[in-house]
Amino acid sequence: MIFFVTEDQKFLELVTGRLRKMGKSTRGISHIEDLWTHLRQTPPDIIILDGNCPHIDTIEALKHLKADGYKGQTIVLGGGSSAPLVPEVSRFGAIQTAGRPLAINRILGAIRIAQEHVSMDLCYSLANRQGESWA
Repeated sequence: MIFFVTEDQKFLELVTGRLRKMGKSTRGISHIEDLWTHLRQTPPDIIILDGNCPHIDTIEALKHLKADGYKGQTIVLGGGSSAPLVPEVSRFGAIQTAGRPLAINRILGAIRIAQEHVSMDLCYSLANRQGESWA
């Protein structure tokens, strides 16, 4: 499951529509408050935050996700206005890519990288569980 969080309704529909056409389970979220509700109900593998929205404080959202123990991958969509966030975003382990002006191929590339990380984390987790039972 992928959550896509942006206040821009057209961008939300475009990206979620494209992801669904590709067979990806996707939920579009237009208010950051709704993210926390949906996160408790169905934790996604990947969360994409649009870092160019005036009412979405990306750094606060990343802090909140970390405090809540979110184990999935996070992608922050940036652009010219969010360039200073790069070092801060990286400290939270998030992937940052250009999202504006619309760069759907970069978004899809970031999703592929995030999915690889999720798969590797799952494999590592399973290997650790098997190792525990051998001890």
